[in-house]
Amino acid sequence: MAIKKIFSITTLWYLTVAFAISLVIPIILSELNLSDIQKIGIALFGINIVYAVLSGLIVGLKKEPAVYLLFFPIVYLLGVKLFFESYAYYLSLIYIVVTYLAYGITKE
Repeated sequence: MAIKKIFSITTLWYLTVAFAISLVIPIILSELNLSDIQKIGIALFGINIVYAVLSGLIVGLKKEPAVYLLFFPIVYLLGVKLFFESYAYYLSLIYIVVTYLAYGITKE
């Protein structure tokens, strides 16, 4: 990947959305006074999985570098300690697999 691609607006957008999904959504859910099960269901198995699939499809369709797909799981790992229990670390592996499977669907 060229240096120009690393420091581009596209990279900034992918990082910004990854931070929003990984850090802002759990903050919003904690302020809504939801139960722990509802937070886990909505954030970890709802929003994050949908984002993983969509990001894989978008990166694949736009033929952008696959490195962009690592932004979300890495930012998720940074934020998981703040909001969730230790089992949530393993979900980052699931997010990577789902993202790359969605990315692979778009490839011929």
